[in-house]
Amino acid sequence: MRRYLNTMSLKSKVTLAFVLLILLPFIVLGLYTYDQTQRYMRDQLIANSQMTLKQVKSTIENKLDLIESVSNSITYNYRLQQFLAAPYSQANNSLDDYFSYAVPLINYAMLFQKINTEKISVYMSNETIPEGFGAFYHETKATQESWYDTFKHTEKKSLWVIRKSQDLGETFGYIQKMISLENHDLGFTLVDVRPSDLLDPISRISESNQHIVLMDDHNRILFPEGSSAADRAPSLKPPPSGSYVIQDNQLFISEPLKGLGLSMLMTITLPRSFGSLQVVTNLAFLTAMVLLLFAFYSVLKIALRKMKTSIGQMAHAIESGFVPIPNDRQDEFGVITEKFNLLLNKINLLMKDMIRQETIHKDAQLIALQSQINPHFIYNTLDMFSAKMELAGQFDVSDAMADFGKMMRYNMDGQFRFTTLEAEIRYLEQYMNLQKIKYGDNIELRIRVPDLLLSSHVIRFILQPIVENSIKHGLSQQGPLRILLDIAVQPDRTLRLSIRDNGLGISKERLDQLNERFRTSTYTPSSSLRRESIGLGNINERLKLYYGEEYAIRLESDESHYAETILTIPYDDREEDQPCIMC
Repeated sequence: MRRYLNTMSLKSKVTLAFVLLILLPFIVLGLYTYDQTQRYMRDQLIANSQMTLKQVKSTIENKLDLIESVSNSITYNYRLQQFLAAPYSQANNSLDDYFSYAVPLINYAMLFQKINTEKISVYMSNETIPEGFGAFYHETKATQESWYDTFKHTEKKSLWVIRKSQDLGETFGYIQKMISLENHDLGFTLVDVRPSDLLDPISRISESNQHIVLMDDHNRILFPEGSSAADRAPSLKPPPSGSYVIQDNQLFISEPLKGLGLSMLMTITLPRSFGSLQVVTNLAFLTAMVLLLFAFYSVLKIALRKMKTSIGQMAHAIESGFVPIPNDRQDEFGVITEKFNLLLNKINLLMKDMIRQETIHKDAQLIALQSQINPHFIYNTLDMFSAKMELAGQFDVSDAMADFGKMMRYNMDGQFRFTTLEAEIRYLEQYMNLQKIKYGDNIELRIRVPDLLLSSHVIRFILQPIVENSIKHGLSQQGPLRILLDIAVQPDRTLRLSIRDNGLGISKERLDQLNERFRTSTYTPSSSLRRESIGLGNINERLKLYYGEEYAIRLESDESHYAETILTIPYDDREEDQPCIMC
């Protein structure tokens, strides 16, 4: 896989990254959002439909409760029960009770109610009471009803039935047995109500895409007759209360009606926009993604074509001798071209500088070869003078001449940049021997260094210029100059080289100036009368060059008491067992 990716062009890699990291996640997120929106809309539709059906159910059940309340007011009327239980006769004033109480009771129940009751009937088991007034009948009149035997011979005291009669047509009837306090059967009452009055909320709620029907246990539609849902309902079992079923783009919700033993089934035709909108949205979404991918690919192709052209110009500029590229663009490619031209100019300058340095190096090599004879002549001459003075008994001068010859050899042997600390100290002692010829006992050098450190490697010529600087600025007429060279290893594994003298010292202001110049490598110009020692500046720059910026020279002093020059260099104890290959 990695090998295949390495062989792909940049355009293919960027396009692949765009598809995998941007396009595909965006498509997945869009589809997920669309699906969640559809689910939310469907859930809202189902929740609203369920709420509507529950409201219809509550309204119808309230009407059923009112009808049952009307029936109770008649069935459990004690005076009516006494009238129906007693034998009818003129002697008992039965006719007066009939006219003055029984009939008005039914009439009042018909008039003063909150629901349009079609008819209230009383079926009497006492056949001595004459029928009449369109409300009182003998119980034998009801024996032909389909529900009579089932209701009469059961323990049920009330029952809702669907009746069909010639005078009333189809009605819902509420039947309730009349039983006296002595537990005698007095007959039953029947309250009839038209379906249009009882189920009026169903008719009012129907809309173009929403219908409610009343179904029995056999899934037959009882109301309204001729409903558009009649063709679908027989093949569908009503779902349990509180649940729903979606079939053939239809939403079905069911609620049972208490007492009637029937179920209300709401049928909602799902909006076609759900399906069509989904198709249109998906097509639009995919089209947008394809166009986006094509647009991205086109822009990328144009950008990479410009990049390829710029690369060709860069290759031509390199082959033609680092000639700058003409640039009139202001975009990113223009910036790249501008930086490339700066690089070409830098390369041209470096090449010219390298040629110049190579020329200087060749000249220096030629001069060095030509001057190799001179040092040997000087060494031989100094040896001859030293021997002559020794023969003449001038041993001090002879020793000084020998030390000077050794110092000449050390100075002229510039092949290596590093030496051992032992060699550097020996060179310092030879220098001090020469100075004693001039100053005698007025100068004194003491050296304090552990033998273990003598093999440590240091850069050449770092001690003698500092001691020379101490003699030059520290010697006074008040007493001899004492110089102490102290070398030790510090806890942070660095080597501390301290040259301290008891000379005139340095003022506070001058001390701060010198330390700042050593730290920042900003030195006084050569024409200045206050120019600090060339030797110290040279040492400082070589220390920072070889060891790092943090290894600059540091001066400490108390004016008229002492001056101390401190050098710090890295220390590696492994150097003790290794030869100095550059010494």
